[in-house]
Parts: sequence; C-alpha cells; structure tokens
Amino acid sequence: MRSLRGRLGALVAAGALGLTLVAATAVAIQRWDADRADLVNGVEFAAFQHSETRTRVARAVAVPGGTDEFVVLFDDAAQIIDVSGDVPDRLIEALVDEVWTETTQQDVAVTTVLPIDGATVVAAGVPCVDQDVCDTVVVGAVEEPLGAYLGDRLLWLVVPALLAAAGAWAATHWLVGRSLRPVDHMRRQLETIAAGDLERRIPVPDTGDEIEDLGVALNDTIGRLAGALAANERFVADAAHELRSPITGVRAALELQSAEPSPELIDAGLAELDRAARLIDDLLLLARRQAGALDRRDIDLDDLVVRECDSVRARFPDVAVEHHVQAARIVGDPDALGRVVRNLVENACRYGNGQVAVRLDVDGDRAVLHIDDDGPGIPPEDRSIVFERFTRLDGSRSRATGGTGLGLAIVAELVNAHGGTVAITDGPLGGARVELTLPRS
Repeated sequence: MRSLRGRLGALVAAGALGLTLVAATAVAIQRWDADRADLVNGVEFAAFQHSETRTRVARAVAVPGGTDEFVVLFDDAAQIIDVSGDVPDRLIEALVDEVWTETTQQDVAVTTVLPIDGATVVAAGVPCVDQDVCDTVVVGAVEEPLGAYLGDRLLWLVVPALLAAAGAWAATHWLVGRSLRPVDHMRRQLETIAAGDLERRIPVPDTGDEIEDLGVALNDTIGRLAGALAANERFVADAAHELRSPITGVRAALELQSAEPSPELIDAGLAELDRAARLIDDLLLLARRQAGALDRRDIDLDDLVVRECDSVRARFPDVAVEHHVQAARIVGDPDALGRVVRNLVENACRYGNGQVAVRLDVDGDRAVLHIDDDGPGIPPEDRSIVFERFTRLDGSRSRATGGTGLGLAIVAELVNAHGGTVAITDGPLGGARVELTLPRS
C-alpha cells in the first residue's frame, strides 16, 4: 500500500511536471512567433540586398528562421531570368501572381505568405535597382512548422520539467513526512492501546492545528470505548446472572416435580420461564436499538397515550388508570414510543397502591407526559440509578411482579434516541411522578 507521502508527492510532482511543460511550451511558442517575425524581416532584407547587385545570376542566401531558401530574378514580362534553389512550378506561379504583379503595380516591396504543398513559404519581392539587369528579385524561405520547431527543442522542454517534478516530489515528501510525524507516533500508540490497554492515552502534540484536534478526539474516543467496554462487560455479567435465576428455578421445580408431582411447582416453573422470555425480549430490544436507527414518522402522541393506557387498564383491572391528554403531534418511532408509555404505565400499576394518573400537556415546542402513582415513591438519591440496566431498588419486589430490571433502562434509551428527557420527581398522589418530555414536530 502506498503511503500518503508517496501519493501526495506523486500528485505534486505530476502537477509540477505539467505546469513546467506548459510554461516551457508557451515560451517556445512565443519564441517561434518571434522567429516567424524575424523570417519576414530576413527575406525582405535579403531581397533589398540582392536588388542592388548588377548581375543576372541569382545567388543563394541564408535567412535566419527559415529553410530551403531561394532567389528568383524576373524580367518585365514575368519571365524567369535565373533562380537559385529548388522552386516548384506552383510556387513560381504563385510568386508571379502575388509578388511580381504587386511590385510592378505599386513599385514597392511586397511580402506574402504562401501555403504550398503543406508548407508555408514566406517571400518578399523588391524591384531591381538596375532595370536593365532585372525587373524584380524575389527572396523566399520555408517557414519551420510549429511541431517540428517544438520537436527540435524537446530536450529543452522536458529536462526543466523533470527537474521541477523531482524537486517538487522531494519537497512534498519531506514536508508531509515532517507534518505526519506526530500522526505516526499516535498510530504506534494506538496499536499498543488496541492490544487491550484501554487505560492508556495517546500523547497529544501541541501543534495548535488539526493534528492536535485529532489527538484530542482519539483520546475522547478511547475513553468512550473503554466506558462502553466496561458497561458491556457489566451488562453481560448482569444478563448471565438474571438468566441464571429463572433457569435455576425451573430446574428446581422439575426436580421436585419428578419426586412429588405438584401443579403449583409447574406453575412456578412456567412463571420463571415467562420472566426469562421477557428478559430475553428486553435484551433483544436494547441490542436492536444500539444496532439500528429508529423508524421516524409523524405521530399523534395523544392517540398513542390513550391506546396504551387502555391496553394496560385491561391487564390491570384492579388499578384505576385515568388519563387526560392534549393533542400533540411529534415525529418519532410509534413502536418505540408505545413501548416507552407502556413500560412507564405498567410500572406505576405494579408498584402503586391502585391509582395511576396519566397526563399529556403541550408546552411550547415540547410535549410533556406525566405519569403519577400512589405508591411509596423513589428516594431522591436513587432517582438517577433506576434508569441503569438491571437496577432494582427492591429485588424481591421486582421478581414478584415479573420485572426484569430493564424496563426503565429501555425507556431512557428510547427517549434519548428521540431527543427527549425523562426524570423522576415526587408526585401529587403521594408516590412517584415520571416526567417525560419530547420535542414536537
């Protein structure tokens, strides 16, 4: 796997290579344009020089920036007196039309650019000083194509680009390596921590930048992981203990039943199995809550509260469950919120003395649900720990009522997932009041 330094170095080197090539090519093209201008001036100057000679012989000339130079001497009838160089007939015809004709009509120097057989010819015609020698002298040269010009200077273009790319790669590799040195150190520390020592923390570099923020975030994450791992270990231990109790009870009942048949023992065993099944259901609910998101939709919370109160009232006919609700519409998971209301009302029925009052009010952007019972209440020092998993203030009472110690923990998990709060205070009926707040849509 390539390192970050290698990837960034390659990226910067490629950028430097490309930019340098573009810049060098732009300079070369600019130079080529300058050479073209020099070629025009060169053929004009050579034509003026040759026009001053007193000979009818076309002498070869060299023009900077051009190739295949030629000189043509014309008489006053556009007939060739002499020619130097290889001049095709098509070019002669073009020179007569474009240069000789213009010089005879205007009696001035004429410069033209002629495309001939895929090449570009630059030619200049000047009237001869001695008309007895010749009428017009034309000097021309083939312009070097841009592609050939760049090809001839390819080494000049590539070498600076390669040097720039190598320098950029080396500088990037060094800078990134220096910047990532604290990250490498943190990585090595994390490997040690991942081996099982979650009490350790990585050293945070005092750089004042994103790397320092990363170190702080990693330490926070390690702390949360350590807490989650400890909580998970406690949860597994508590779950094993809670499941062991009904299994032991069923085993004892079966052993006694095998010795002396008794319907009461069978009923007790079935009750223990029912409690184990409820415990497993609660454990699965908590596991699913941690593994996935809620199914959020618009809910009429007042209808949900009334429905759950009616359901609980049917299961607890000896308890007077009253409800007073205001219309409240929220966004949430109907199954999850139904479980919350059901757990709270059932707890009030189990631990009260026969009277439960449920009230739903709207307070600005919040829906507030109060559930009061007339039971013994919950001491202030215990009102926070009852929302922890497997917490029972009276273990024998919870088992007698079939509790698993997870009901309020499930309530706290689901309410927190909806962005709400849940708390326990003193109630007007003399027992506990559970106050649940949820944001309205």
